[in-house]
Amino acid sequence: MRKSLVSAGALLSVSAILLTGCTDNPKNNASSSNSSGGTSNDGNISVTSTDTACKLSTTETKAGKVTFKVKNEGTKVTEFYVLGSDGLRIISEVENIGPNLTRELVVDLPEGSYKTACKPGMVGDGIQGDFKVTKNENAKPVAEDIQKLRDTASTQYASYVKDQVESLQTKTEEFAKLYAEGKTEEAKAKYALARIHYERIEPVAEKYGTSLDQNLDAREADLQEGKISEWSGWHKIEKDLWQPKADKNDGKEYTPSRRMSGRKSQTSWSRTPKNCTTMCTPRSSRKS
Repeated sequence: MRKSLVSAGALLSVSAILLTGCTDNPKNNASSSNSSGGTSNDGNISVTSTDTACKLSTTETKAGKVTFKVKNEGTKVTEFYVLGSDGLRIISEVENIGPNLTRELVVDLPEGSYKTACKPGMVGDGIQGDFKVTKNENAKPVAEDIQKLRDTASTQYASYVKDQVESLQTKTEEFAKLYAEGKTEEAKAKYALARIHYERIEPVAEKYGTSLDQNLDAREADLQEGKISEWSGWHKIEKDLWQPKADKNDGKEYTPSRRMSGRKSQTSWSRTPKNCTTMCTPRSSRKS
């Protein structure tokens, strides 16, 4: 998909990605997370985020409930992520941490290797570092009845996500056709009706790497300086449909950027990802 594409065709590709695979979550090598050493035995970890660094009190803990206490000592609003070992899959996150504020992220982590990341300014690739979760000898096994409830919740939620993706395809195709044909008022009427299905599955979409949600749902304010040409997705189209006056557009007359040919995207909608049992599980059902 071209970064400069601002058509509804860019939106249609979300279903194929959600149902068949993942996208990359690029890494930022400008800085890295670091630790003061040691292992957290109680699962409480302090995180200090600045504009250039992401420092954890430790990068190793025991399996089970882990609480990250994230303090923003930078000048920009930041986010904190726990990622899979590949640095792509989002396990959990906490957003909108303003300067001098502290927020907690509580997540249940099984034994394994992970990545952590701070994202100063809430744009760009973030600052990643390695994180290890070791076996917890004192961990209590999950009761059989509780596990059954979790498995049921996972199965039902996966079905819900698939249903929403199929609705997203249908509604977005209707919306895309109107947008491509320049039927502005009719497209406006379909905008929210189509986008709501993406909003309902956005927590799952975000887990496939930050580039997917960035391509589909980024707002103009989320863009890095000089990256306006790469803007795509719902909010770019929204600006085309509800064009701002010059005094609301840096004193410039807004020029619509519709580049849709009207072709139907060739995507696959029927398959469910093999990892949907994990990826499509509500966070609440994974926490102990």
